[in-house]
Amino acid sequence: MKYDSDNQRIHRIASVIKKEIAQIIQNDINDQRIKDVIVTDVEVSKDLKNAKIFFIIFNNTKRRPEEIKLIIKTINSSKLFFKKIMSKNSNLRSVPNLRFIYDDTEAKAFELEKLINKSLH
Repeated sequence: MKYDSDNQRIHRIASVIKKEIAQIIQNDINDQRIKDVIVTDVEVSKDLKNAKIFFIIFNNTKRRPEEIKLIIKTINSSKLFFKKIMSKNSNLRSVPNLRFIYDDTEAKAFELEKLINKSLH
C-alpha cells in the first residue's frame, strides 16, 4: 500500500514541477533560446532530491547542432534560477535538484521518416 501512495506522490510532484517549469519559461525567462523549450516529461527520484526535466526545442529541425548544444548548455546553466523561482512560487516543501535533458526522440523520428520517404521515392 505504501508503494502506491509513494508513486502517486512522486507523480504529483513531477506534475507540479512540469507545470512550474513551463510557467517560468513562459513568464520569467527573457532569453529567446530558452523560450523555445517545451517540457515533455519530468522524472523525480524516489527520495525527491533530484528531478530530470526532459525537453524538446520548438522548430529544432531548422536549427544547427551547435545551436541545439548551446540551448542545452544555456538551460542547464539556468537551473538555479528555475529552482529559486520554484521555491518561491510552488507549495513544495523542498525543490529537488534539477537536470535538464534534451529529448531528441522527435528529431530522430523526423530523420527516420525522411530516410523512409527517400527510400520509397
